[in-house]
Amino acid sequence: MKWLTVLSIFIFTSAFSQEKDTSFNSKFVHRSTILSTIIPAAGQIHNNKIRPIDNRNRLWWKVPIIYGGLSFSGSLIIFNQSQFSSIRKERLNRLNGVAINLYPEFQEGQLKTIQDQYRRQRDLSIIAFLGVYALQIIDANVEANLFLFDSSDKLSLNLSAESFPFTNNKFTPALTMGYRF
Repeated sequence: MKWLTVLSIFIFTSAFSQEKDTSFNSKFVHRSTILSTIIPAAGQIHNNKIRPIDNRNRLWWKVPIIYGGLSFSGSLIIFNQSQFSSIRKERLNRLNGVAINLYPEFQEGQLKTIQDQYRRQRDLSIIAFLGVYALQIIDANVEANLFLFDSSDKLSLNLSAESFPFTNNKFTPALTMGYRF
């Protein structure tokens, strides 16, 4: 698990670094991403602290969803691994000639099928755990970027239809677009 954490820190921090931004706000985005990588949902809590005053969005509601998803998928990993190990142990005992203990109602071929199902479910649970973990990191990064995005009235885009005189006294319709920073 330790190598997975170190690997995810290197992957996600290098994926989000583009050009060096000298603005003060870029530190908050980077910090939210790192916090969320180290401690799940810490980036969302950090984003709640840096949110604009006029934005009344409370981000604390994401924390139970994140921890619920991580704990549910983690408990599925533990359950499926224990069932997989139990059935595997029973199959090995039968191959070694030890008496049938745990699953007398199943034959050896059926136990192999059940063992493969639990292995597949365990692997899918691991993918779900990593998916929830990666999604909360991405959410913290995107939320911090959106909070720091300039959405003031100074930004505008104007579309207008005009007609220009062309040769032989004919008018040509045109669409003009103007933007202002």
